[in-house]
Amino acid sequence: MPWIALILMWVWGVGSDLLSPMLTRADTKVIPTAVLSERYDTNVFYAPPELLPQGQRRSDFVSTLAGGVQLLHKSRAIEASLTAGGDANAYAYNTGLNYLSTTADAYARLDGWVGQFAEGAKLLIAERFRYTPEQPSFFTGTKAQTLDDPFLRGIQGFRANTFSNTTSANGELPIFRGLALQGSYSFSTYRVGSIVALTSTGAAFFDTNVHTWSMGPGFRLSPVDHVALSYQQSLVSQKLTNSGPGIAQDLSYNSQEVFARYTRIMPDWTAVVQGGATLIEPASQAFPSATLTVTTNPERSTLLRLDLSRKAAPSYFFAAGSTISNVAQVAISHRLSKRFSLRGSFSYGYNEIVPGKTIKFENRSALAGINYNLTRTMSLDLSYNYNNFTIKQPGTPFEVQRDVVMLSLTAQWK
Repeated sequence: MPWIALILMWVWGVGSDLLSPMLTRADTKVIPTAVLSERYDTNVFYAPPELLPQGQRRSDFVSTLAGGVQLLHKSRAIEASLTAGGDANAYAYNTGLNYLSTTADAYARLDGWVGQFAEGAKLLIAERFRYTPEQPSFFTGTKAQTLDDPFLRGIQGFRANTFSNTTSANGELPIFRGLALQGSYSFSTYRVGSIVALTSTGAAFFDTNVHTWSMGPGFRLSPVDHVALSYQQSLVSQKLTNSGPGIAQDLSYNSQEVFARYTRIMPDWTAVVQGGATLIEPASQAFPSATLTVTTNPERSTLLRLDLSRKAAPSYFFAAGSTISNVAQVAISHRLSKRFSLRGSFSYGYNEIVPGKTIKFENRSALAGINYNLTRTMSLDLSYNYNNFTIKQPGTPFEVQRDVVMLSLTAQWK
């Protein structure tokens, strides 16, 4: 995490000397977390049974010990957050699948700092990293996203050791009376190491790089209403991973989008509506694109996140290329009392590779859980997750079904 790490070092090191007047009221928190869990997984290979060796045990019990830390810093100049952790997983029967994984999410909101050079300027830098053989297919939780991850659009690969990282920067420079110039840049990379299900499934993965930039004017209609018009371009390069079968060849393409966005920020909720048109080259595929996002204030007893989107995204599993990606997600949690809380979510993804649209990915995922606070620092959680992922192509369709029941004990020292 090079960018966020440098920023946090600057905040707590050299930058504190330069910004000492603005950091005199800085608030920094360190929140350690430890988790012990046990789960029953009906498909530990994330693969169809007909593609696994005869007699291969697909279901298993998995014990997990995880630890992590969250660093929070807030001052007049900077608001920053870094959440990082790792976990060790041991299988009862498929002991060869035992693994370690790591994740990290961070952001730094530098509005106060850049505001010294241009009044009203804004800057947000965010980064997301993960290394795991059990790659997720959707963004989860009720919190609003700080960055757009192109690899969480509903495509679920078979079990493989994967590395993914996305870094983004979003800025706004005021020009005149509510008019501002907005710009963004992000770099996303996806890499695959060993493919655990390779021998029996013939799974193919593609190392992927995505550069995305956007630019355009924005206008503040009122303190809570904002509109923007932007041009966005994504440059994608892909190559068959060395661990996979097939013919190794490079693939490059791009997508261009023009869109209008309306944002309304209220004390209890935030809504974003976006619409436009996207062109994928060299496929010469044009289609309407749109986004609707609604999130609630994290301090409320009932939290909601609604995401509906249609955009271009890369396919990095089974077949390379650009897809028309459609994703619908709703996540909700409700605090019944000081001790009890309920949560649930449903995610649906439908991706078509262009041109031709002969290969399609369809994903349905649902989660339900209950949480009970044993003490101020310890909580008990029980959850159930259902996942159905289908690859549709002429002659050889694949379907992957998976159910997971998990019981976990979490200790968090705030």
